[in-house]
Parts: sequence; structure tokens; C-alpha cells
Amino acid sequence: MKTRIPLILLAPLLLILTACDRTEPETEPPVADAETLALVNGVPITRTDLFTYVGLGEAPETAGTEDLLEELVNLELLRQQAVAEGIHEEEETRVILRNIETNILASELLDRRTEAMQFSEAEIQAEYDEQVADLASEEYRARHILVPTQELAQELIEELDAGADFAELAEAHSIDASAPEGGDLGWFPPQQMVAPFAEAVTGLEPGEYTPEPVETQFGWHVIQLEDTRTIEPPSLDEVRPVIEEILETRRLRAYIDELRADARIEFPLRPHQ
Repeated sequence: MKTRIPLILLAPLLLILTACDRTEPETEPPVADAETLALVNGVPITRTDLFTYVGLGEAPETAGTEDLLEELVNLELLRQQAVAEGIHEEEETRVILRNIETNILASELLDRRTEAMQFSEAEIQAEYDEQVADLASEEYRARHILVPTQELAQELIEELDAGADFAELAEAHSIDASAPEGGDLGWFPPQQMVAPFAEAVTGLEPGEYTPEPVETQFGWHVIQLEDTRTIEPPSLDEVRPVIEEILETRRLRAYIDELRADARIEFPLRPHQ
């Protein structure tokens, strides 16, 4: 939902929207119509100005309207004074206003193209199938003991072989944050873990622990697999908005690529390749 832009942030925006098309009043007194809510030194503030300021694109509630109108009057006075002092002609100001204009027009163009997009059910289904195929179908629950040396990890494995309790060893020796929970890592997909750890976990059966220490960039691990479970992917209806957003983003990127392909883009300061 759009929100009202604070006065201090709106002032540059009003400059860009009004500095070029609002002129000083004519010698004859201006005539206000039904759309004109105020005249500031002859410059009209209209209902459209007010609705845009509120950020709704439609008539705001009556409550508070007068205060908003007074804010717009103040902004218009500030704009007129800035123009009188020539601030709008300063190079830095021109650059700022040009950037604001670029962002507004670019966003409006992309919004309009997005609103006009339509996707067939076949396109949506195909994208859903592709996304689901990339999801992990299995999750694992495991414990681990993280220690700084291979020798210590091997000693702990020997203690496990002799019947020691895995959780107790983890709590006593692990330097990982999971130590107070007996090394319990909860449920996770293999992709969430670094490769050596994931490979070790997926090679275990529930209840087994790694017969050799597993090295990662964090240290040396002894890993015990607690259990596995199959993950059911969300239904298409559950993720339809996400799928449509993916398709929209892809089309917008293709549109920008087309614009770039048809444009002459130069980078004078870049060294020639």
C-alpha cells in the first residue's frame, strides 16, 4: 500500500513535477475551477495534487484533508522561493531532479508493463514444476560434535564405539553453539550444510554415526544421523503468487535486455577491452 510521502521528502518531487509546467501568474487574475483547491501566488493546487500527495490515487477521507492541503501550500511556497533563488538551475539540483524523474518514470513504466502481463496456466504449471524439482525432497535430523583437531574427533569416535552417549559427549566437548542441546541440529535439507558435512549425513542410516572424522572449514566433526523424513512440496495454489512473480521478473528482465539491445550504450571512461 502506498503511503503519504513526508513533506521534507516530497519537496524535491514537487519541484520536478511543477517547476517546468507551473508558471508565474498572468497579469489577469487566475480563475479557479472545481478542481482547484488553492491558489498560491496564482499557482493552482488541485485535487489531483492532493490525492497524489496522500498516495492513494483517489479521494482521501475528509478527516485531515485541510491539514494536508496546508502542507501542499507550504511546499508550493517553498518551491516558488527555491525557483526565485535559482536553486532549480544549479547543476547539483538538476542532477538530483533528473535522477528522481528517472526513477519515477522507470518505475511507472515497469508497473504498467507488469499490470498488463498475463500468463497461461501452462506457463504457470511449467514454472511450478521447475521450481519444485529444485526443492529438496528429504530432510535430515542429526547431531554433531565439532572439535578443533582430528585427533580429538577420533578419540570421541572410539568412546562412542565403547558405548558412550553421543549427546553427552557433544555437550562436554563440542565447540559448536549446539553443544548445550547435545549437538542437536534439528531438521535440515542437505543443501543447507557444507558439502563434506552433507555427504557424510546422507551416507548414514538413522542411529549411525560417522566412523571417521569429517573435516570442514569449521573444524572436525563427528556426526550422528537421528532420522530422515520426506518433504511434500507446497501445492501450486499455495505458491501461485510467488510463481507469477518469478515469471513477471523474468519478462521484465527480458524487456530490459531488448531495450539494451536496441540502444547505443557507451562507456567513455572504461578502458577498451
